[in-house]
Amino acid sequence: MSEYLAFPPVREARGSVRAPASKSATNRAFLLAALGAEPVEIVRPLESDDVAAISRCLAAMGATIEATSESVRVAGPLGADPARRTVLDAGDSGTAARFLTAVAAAVPGRFTLTGSERLRERPVEDLVTALRTAGARIAYAGPEGFLPLDVEGGTLRTGAGVHVRVDAARSGQFLSALLIAGAAVDGGLAAAASGPVASEPYVGLTAAMLREFGHRVEAANGVFRVARGRTAISRYEPPGDWSSAIPLLAAAAIAGGEVRVEGLEWPSADADAAAVGVLEAMGVAISGERGAVAASAFRGALRAVEADASNFPDAVPALAACAAFAAGESRFHGIGHLRIKESDRIDALLAILRGAGADAAGEVDALVVRGGALRPGASARRLPTRNDHRMAMAAGLLALAVPEVLIENPRCVAKSYPGFWRDLDGLAVRTP
Repeated sequence: MSEYLAFPPVREARGSVRAPASKSATNRAFLLAALGAEPVEIVRPLESDDVAAISRCLAAMGATIEATSESVRVAGPLGADPARRTVLDAGDSGTAARFLTAVAAAVPGRFTLTGSERLRERPVEDLVTALRTAGARIAYAGPEGFLPLDVEGGTLRTGAGVHVRVDAARSGQFLSALLIAGAAVDGGLAAAASGPVASEPYVGLTAAMLREFGHRVEAANGVFRVARGRTAISRYEPPGDWSSAIPLLAAAAIAGGEVRVEGLEWPSADADAAAVGVLEAMGVAISGERGAVAASAFRGALRAVEADASNFPDAVPALAACAAFAAGESRFHGIGHLRIKESDRIDALLAILRGAGADAAGEVDALVVRGGALRPGASARRLPTRNDHRMAMAAGLLALAVPEVLIENPRCVAKSYPGFWRDLDGLAVRTP
């Protein structure tokens, strides 16, 4: 039986919230710390299901992971007993699955990489094909192109002459995985995308963090050359998570009021920080300073937009919720890769938007939302989240202004933001 959350509408959204630590940065920090022999203290990391998944897998691969009062101390090296097969269960984490596929091919051991039912439906063929061109011995333990995978560790060829190309049109994580694998071995490697890169700014994040952790990364003409170095830092604190901050800022756009999100880098090169420009185009006033960003808006004053959201796909659910209340037709395009996320997010957003009474249509690579008056509901509106944290957050935003909403499986936000409902409720002003 499904669990539902009733989240009553609000008069406005007002207050300050501290953004959780970045999921993307926390996951990369755990992995990069585990590649070195010297411990790295990761200060105030995100505590979420995704981070727990990569932590669990790294421990199985030989990493030492110790929690302290405010931090987690992580150290390598990675490697497992080749006499037995080590199972790596990535749960729902696409990041863990992609990154660890490449790293498992580089370090000693014999590994079986698996995950949840949904993760086993998300394609990894492009990454596996690229790794095989560099000698990695990877076999599908189930249907071709998907998890589970049997990976023979230490088979990835390295050195100056190794140049790997990967199709990253469906996920930039495929290219990021190769960069991290280059730091997992002494010989290094060169990697490049064979065409367009989905969510390309996250590849830049990977390169920047590799450098911060002491590895050499050279980028020229689309080719990244990665050489392993010694761990250069002993302490790392992830920045605030823009992917989680956008829904909080969107709360002010939908409900009216002013929301301040602290703990964010500003200005920021983070992929989802670019979604702030879309909120501004919709009529939201954005002000930023070092360490915080605020959004303010008048209720009912949003404008429709057309936006290429290819570089900030995680922000699309929150932006689509805003578009349901904007005057006119909004279109978000360049988002075909949303169909292979934790859910088919274009289809899932259609179900949520229509369930709330909005008019929306899906295309292969786009989502169209026709804003304005929402259709009245004859009974409580049940919004299906499909066990997808971003869908649950979008449903919560719709509930700010739509009465009698029931949000299915609200606990799925624990994948990236366990405190989301607490923080959203803290911004809610319901008194007359």
